[in-house]
Amino acid sequence: MSPVVVAVPGTLCSPAVFGPLAHAWPGVVHAVDWMTAPGPWRIEDVAARIASRIDRPALLAGHSTGGCIAAHLAATRPELVAGLLLVNTGAHMRGHGDVDRILTTIETAWGPQLHAAVLDRSFASPVPDSFRAELLAYAARVPRAAALEVLTSQRDLDLTPALASIRCPVRVLHGVHDRARSLADAQYLARHLPTAELTTVDTGHTPVWEDVPSTVEALESLVPQRLS
Repeated sequence: MSPVVVAVPGTLCSPAVFGPLAHAWPGVVHAVDWMTAPGPWRIEDVAARIASRIDRPALLAGHSTGGCIAAHLAATRPELVAGLLLVNTGAHMRGHGDVDRILTTIETAWGPQLHAAVLDRSFASPVPDSFRAELLAYAARVPRAAALEVLTSQRDLDLTPALASIRCPVRVLHGVHDRARSLADAQYLARHLPTAELTTVDTGHTPVWEDVPSTVEALESLVPQRLS
C-alpha cells in the first residue's frame, strides 16, 4: 500500500492545488485546509494541529509557507514523518522580498486585488480561468488575521537550528521561475538538511500543480522501495 501523503499548502493557497497530485498518486493525498480553520495560526500552532491528526507515519509535503509548517512538524514530531517534501520554501524569510511591506499591505489593502496578485505570481503561466476562480474564492474565505499571524510568525522564525535534527528522507523541490522564493533558498535547505536531495523543475512557485510528474517522482524517492 502506498503511504498517505499529508499535503500542506502555502499562505492564501487552496488545498485544491494538490488536486492533480491526488489523482496521480497511487495512495491517499490528504490536503490540509489550515487557513480557514480556527486559529491560532502561528507556524508552531498549525504544525501541532496537523500533527494531532496524523495517527501513523506519513509522507509530509509542504508548499511555500506550508513547507515551513511541514519542516517544523518533522523536527518536533519525527515519529510521525516517514519522508518530507519541501516545495519552494525556505528555512527563513531573509531575502524574501520586503516582508514587513507585505504585512502592511495585508493590514491595509486586504481584498480581491491583493488575493489575485498573490495567486497570479504563484504560477509561471496563467492557470485556467475556472481554477483561478476557485483559488480566488478560497482566498476570499481566509481571515485576514490568519494571513497576518502566520506570516508574522514565519518572518520571526528561523528553522536553521532545527534542520540538522530532521533525519527522515527529504527532497527539496524547487521551481526555478519562482517570483517569491529564490533557488538560493532551496540550496540553503538542501545544505542544512542531512538527508536532503535538491531537484529543480521548469515551473513557478507551485510545482505541485505545475509539474505533477516531478512531484510524484520526488515523493516516490522518499519511499524505501520505489513505487511501481
